Amino acid sequence: MQRLHAKAAAFISLFQQVLRLLRYSSRRLSLAVGAVTLVEAGFAILGLWLIKALIDALSQAETVEAEAGRIFALLGATGIATLAALVAQSFGNLLRKQQGMLVADYVDREIHDRAITVDLGFYESPAYFDSLQRARQAGTQRPAQMVATTLLLAKAIVFLIAVLAMLGGIEWRLLPILLLAVLSALVVRLYFTRQLYDWQRRRVQLERRASYLDWLLTSDIHAKELRLHALGDFFREAYSKLRREIRGEQLRIERSKAIAEVGVAIVSASVFVGAIAWLVLQTMAGTFSLGDLVLFVLLFRRAEQGGRDTVNALSRLYDDQLYLGQLFSFLEVQPQLTSPARPAPIPESLDEGLRMEGVGFSYPEAEAPALDGIDLYLPPGKLVALVGENGSGKTTLIKLLTRLYDPDEGRITLDGTDIRQFDPVAYRQLFSVIFQDFAKYAATANENIWYGDAAHSLDPARTRDAGLRSGADSFLAALPRGYDTPLSRIFDDGRELSMGQWQRVALARAFLPDTRFLVMDEPTSAVDPAAEMELFDTLRKRIDGRGALIISHRLSTIRHVDYTYVLENGRIVEHGQHDQLVGSGGRYADLFGRQAAYFR
Repeated sequence: MQRLHAKAAAFISLFQQVLRLLRYSSRRLSLAVGAVTLVEAGFAILGLWLIKALIDALSQAETVEAEAGRIFALLGATGIATLAALVAQSFGNLLRKQQGMLVADYVDREIHDRAITVDLGFYESPAYFDSLQRARQAGTQRPAQMVATTLLLAKAIVFLIAVLAMLGGIEWRLLPILLLAVLSALVVRLYFTRQLYDWQRRRVQLERRASYLDWLLTSDIHAKELRLHALGDFFREAYSKLRREIRGEQLRIERSKAIAEVGVAIVSASVFVGAIAWLVLQTMAGTFSLGDLVLFVLLFRRAEQGGRDTVNALSRLYDDQLYLGQLFSFLEVQPQLTSPARPAPIPESLDEGLRMEGVGFSYPEAEAPALDGIDLYLPPGKLVALVGENGSGKTTLIKLLTRLYDPDEGRITLDGTDIRQFDPVAYRQLFSVIFQDFAKYAATANENIWYGDAAHSLDPARTRDAGLRSGADSFLAALPRGYDTPLSRIFDDGRELSMGQWQRVALARAFLPDTRFLVMDEPTSAVDPAAEMELFDTLRKRIDGRGALIISHRLSTIRHVDYTYVLENGRIVEHGQHDQLVGSGGRYADLFGRQAAYFR
């Protein structure tokens, strides 16, 4: 009993959340939907009663001519009631669809809002993708669908009660048999709804794996390797195997459900035929009128239909309740990196710059820390390099410096103030960042560069200047529509760039905004050596006096920076100027010597 009470409370709470979503629709629209739903039920019941009255008038009249006026009046009223019910139904469907669209758009915005505000660490957990997949399974239509279904359920219940009351007036002893048929159908439907929900919840990761394989097969990103390595058939078979497994399990549940529903249908049909046979006998004996018999047949069929509608509505509500719990659970996720109640103001001018003091950080469930005891100084207007082999923690350090993560140990300061005292959004505006896995947007060249400073209006002169400083102007200006050319072949008139050219566009995006610091994670890994050397030799001029943290595997290109840190296994093992580090004969000298050997 306690468990049933808890489920009822959870359902009521969930429904309250859905009703709150409707305020983003329209109160007047919601009231109109409710009113039209009740009008539908009212006219449908009135139509049945008028049919009974018409048949009684026909059967009781001595001659048709004598009752012609009454008969035609009832016939006209029946037609009007039927037409009104159909008009109300069509108008109600239109209003419910309009309401559903408004709520669906709001839920879409809410999902997108959570996706862009949750902490970066949330994206690096399988639980995030599972929760997002479940939220998507819930669908943006379900909140409005749940309300619409509730209104339809109310209509079905009102209609069913009225029909049962009219049936009871003819022969009440048949009501328990009818209710038994309706309840058995309800139990079967709810049982298999829960079975399908539990199965789909277990299969979330399998569905995501199948979606990933589908993306591999159909996206342009892997098209070359799929052909060169003949991976197409391999991935296609892996996808088909997963889909067969998913389909087989679902069909087993659906097959059991169909068998159970056939059994319920046989019981319902037997009840209907038996009841009608009994009433025919009673009518032949004179107990009931012909109108009573016809009305009972109509009412019984309508009661059966009303019972099915009630069962279907309850089943959908149960299904919606299960999935909406997942949707609202995702929408309740809040970021951990939040602004303090009274954030400190960002300094208008920087004197000391950024410092990392004893910073340590570990990823969840990682066996070893990604960073340990990091001390690093990035002064304003200076070029600082960070070198180290893959997996040493360089990208993690950038994420901490830009406050995409907070350190587990130590602190990061800006002019002596812990960066956790600033609003994270305002603090991040201090940085322009080009990541090693930079974004390639299916938009125009102008837009690709402008996205680096989208808070301001797109200014073609500014984007052109950023393109000139990054070295992208030479090929962007030569495109068919210049900077207005879409940089993707997935849309009309688009052009595709080489990886080195894309990297120049990403670099222009980082150069565009007027920020205090520039962070560059392997910014020229796809650029030819001559162009790379030219870029770094003139970098101070290109970045307009900003402080810069540069990560590069090619030590020859960063030998003119002001200071260098060597990162190894999450720790700073050396730091100093280029000549000092080479002369010390340590890790930096070893890396520099090995790279220099290739050019002797």
